Amino acid sequence: MPVIYYTYYTPVSDSVSAVEAQEHSLGRTLLLTGLKELYHIHYSTDELEESLLISPEGKPYLARLPYIHFNITHCHRLVACAFSFHPIGIDGELPEAFENALIKKVFSPEEKYFFYQAATTAELRIQWFFKFWTLKEAYVKKTGTGISIPLTELTFTFSQIPTPDTISCPDPGTACRQFVLKTGHILSVCYESDSGDETISLNLL
Repeated sequence: MPVIYYTYYTPVSDSVSAVEAQEHSLGRTLLLTGLKELYHIHYSTDELEESLLISPEGKPYLARLPYIHFNITHCHRLVACAFSFHPIGIDGELPEAFENALIKKVFSPEEKYFFYQAATTAELRIQWFFKFWTLKEAYVKKTGTGISIPLTELTFTFSQIPTPDTISCPDPGTACRQFVLKTGHILSVCYESDSGDETISLNLL
């Protein structure tokens, strides 16, 4: 069963580097919390840093614990970390105005058709864009292949409008879930699954 830990934060300053350091620290805290609570592994911060490695594609992994899959995301005022026994990717965003040119760069033809049917207001337009965007980012992070996968070649489908219950991934071995948090953040997770009907534990710290 995939497990997600997440936390909100208030930026420590207006400095981009300071906020990035804050997000980095919170991500490590969530990772340490998950290792302790889910796997009974009590790493110190130094032990965690020694175990963490980066794949050639840029995906972090735990060299000493190859059976534990995790992924971290951070955006404005939110940091989250997802855990699984199989490859997993997570992405979070706080919806905001975006450049229209991104629609052509991100959406497949099928997604564009759905988007223009569903995005009937300015607010829905922003919401639906980030629903698709976070799914694609989460999938790419799950595979660990980086941006080598053209986003327009990935087609995600939603079960119904305006309250989608099921998300279908173009990869039949991958399940996808999406959460809209009380703050408006959209959190999407993609993970390897045989059934796709697992319950995801969402934990606010």
